[in-house]
Amino acid sequence: MSTILTKALAIALVSILMVVMVTPQPAYAQGGLLSGITGILNGLNGAAAALQNFINNVMRPILESIRTASAAVQNILGALRNFFEQVVWPIAEINRIRGLVQQLIALFSGALNSLYNINVSSAQLPNARQLESVMRNKSPGDLAALRTAFVQTYGAVPAAADAHPQERDLMDVDDAMAIDHLMMLKMADAGADQTVAAAGAIQSHGLVVAPGTAAYSTAAAHIATLQSNAHIQKMIASALRQEAARLGHDTMTVKRSATFTRESRSKATELNR
Repeated sequence: MSTILTKALAIALVSILMVVMVTPQPAYAQGGLLSGITGILNGLNGAAAALQNFINNVMRPILESIRTASAAVQNILGALRNFFEQVVWPIAEINRIRGLVQQLIALFSGALNSLYNINVSSAQLPNARQLESVMRNKSPGDLAALRTAFVQTYGAVPAAADAHPQERDLMDVDDAMAIDHLMMLKMADAGADQTVAAAGAIQSHGLVVAPGTAAYSTAAAHIATLQSNAHIQKMIASALRQEAARLGHDTMTVKRSATFTRESRSKATELNR
């Protein structure tokens, strides 16, 4: 504080001296010159005294009050910081939880990644290998290629002259349900990869999340869970459709037998005539 006052006093004195130097002074005789210099010095002394009084009586109390208020604010901020670091978000507990998260990630991530990356492809022949590759590439953008590979592997529906109409219908609907189910599996695989990627992002963010923002990570995790549940529901619906098609296939075989029996009876009757 004394350094500031000294600098302010020096600046004020230099300013007054410069004003006096540039101001034209009237000519004096020898005695008048001494009295003029004496008057100037007295004026300078009076100005310095007035400036010193102004600094001591006005500026010093203001600066002291500012310093006191600043110290009070710093004390309040320090108390708040200690409250949040020790009570609301204790640093030691947060670091302990982060260490636990790191241990869990190291324990499960390697095993899960190895499980996801297991190669289960086993087809040997060209058509079967092509179909298996398209089925397992986790890309929903090549559904037409899936249909083509399926027909190349399992064959197309026979021509009308080569099979009974009911047989052709049965083969066509069975192929359609199989292809539909494989398409749904491809889309489910793609959705599963997105869910795993979201889980990895949330997992990584959990290591650096700031205190008080865990609710945002929790909300993101709930959203990913809802999306995963929606994919599961789609797979369940696809499985139910496949089961319904299987029941339809079974009843179709019974109906086909009845149709064949009726046709055989008709032909036998025609032969007996």
